[in-house]
Amino acid sequence: MWERLLLGALAAFVVFKVTLITYRRRKYPEPHEDWTAVDMNALSFPSDFRWGTATAAHQVEGHLVNNWTHHEQQNNLVQSGAACDHWNRWEEDFQLISELGLNSYRFSVEWSRIEPTEGTWNNDALAVYSNMVDNLLERGIRPVVTLHHFSHPQWWEAKGGFADRANAPHFVRYCERVFEVLSDRVKTWVTINEPTVFSTMGYTLGMFPPGHRSLRATLRVMRNLLLAHADVYQALKKIRPEVRIGIAKNVTLFDPKNRWSPIDWPLARLLEWFWNGAWRSGVENGRMFFGDVSAAKGTLDFVGLNYYTHVLVGPASVSLLKMKFPKRAHEVATEFGYPMYAEGLRRALDWLAPLGLPIEITENGVADANDTLRTEHLKRHLWVLSQAIQDGHDVRSYHHWSLMDNFEWAEGYSMRFGLHHVDFETQERTLRPSGAVYKHIIEQH
Repeated sequence: MWERLLLGALAAFVVFKVTLITYRRRKYPEPHEDWTAVDMNALSFPSDFRWGTATAAHQVEGHLVNNWTHHEQQNNLVQSGAACDHWNRWEEDFQLISELGLNSYRFSVEWSRIEPTEGTWNNDALAVYSNMVDNLLERGIRPVVTLHHFSHPQWWEAKGGFADRANAPHFVRYCERVFEVLSDRVKTWVTINEPTVFSTMGYTLGMFPPGHRSLRATLRVMRNLLLAHADVYQALKKIRPEVRIGIAKNVTLFDPKNRWSPIDWPLARLLEWFWNGAWRSGVENGRMFFGDVSAAKGTLDFVGLNYYTHVLVGPASVSLLKMKFPKRAHEVATEFGYPMYAEGLRRALDWLAPLGLPIEITENGVADANDTLRTEHLKRHLWVLSQAIQDGHDVRSYHHWSLMDNFEWAEGYSMRFGLHHVDFETQERTLRPSGAVYKHIIEQH
């Protein structure tokens, strides 16, 4: 009798689990296209769609002194050094943008150049950025300025940076200074790039400065970043209410490695809530990690979407700490290690849709030194994007990461994301075949 009851209970449990997991599969689908059956040349984009590329100051400008160079030196990492020497070669690089036929360029302003010591402003550096904006506009290229892309002055880091909410006024003051010089011509602004990446890599994994490993600090920094964005948004809107101000959010998808596993599912949902859901809750509901961030509600005119991949989650997900990523059997691994999953771009757009805001694709690209994968990567993502726009998603632009090979943060110079190959010995730029494909697509659309 007891055996029958036990078997019955076990059978009921199995039925419950199968029903629950089947429901979750419907609620959180993981589509995969048969790319051999997809016509990736069948693209349709609005006539006012913006085609662009992107860079970040610390990755390209060279010869900087900031929190990142301090981190490089303290941890015996690859030195960013001259990077792409873009600070001296920006006109040459802007010509490359023109030759590709692009009409939008996202770049960041380096706070450590503008305020190298607390309260000391470098007006010559501001003048260079102003000249950059003028040059882009003369070429018919829209400048999209990012105010914080992972790097800032070491003097501010020594005060605690974003880990201390009391430091926010320094950041706001810097943003106001840049805005006062450029906002008469720059109409699209990104306050902070990838707040979740910055927080996790710097305060959980310790791979970015300041190199800490504290979950409590990570959560605090994530909240402070959103509040700092809100502070800047409100301050800048008082100066010029007509400008568009957003944030660049990296949306990484988390899927169960084994879709029938009752363990993998909750792990995937937990990580997705931590990485994506808590941020969206902050901007939608004013609550983040059970804390009050109500000041952030209504402080976005658009969302910048940085999309790269999905992550398969299971009990061995600790491998993520070593930046090792599992993949489906049919998926292609990129040089960074994560799989190419263009279908996820649509899922990321669907996830952002409840915000009801226009979307700019502020980053999408692939590390591919030999240029054997980038063309396929580009075509797949643009096909997915085209389909999403036809289905009603309000996406205004696509910025390919990156214009040229550069300093790839914790990976140094080992990862090459550029449409242009860069010889870091001679600083020669060479358009890759995939760059020529991108140019051709732009010419057609």
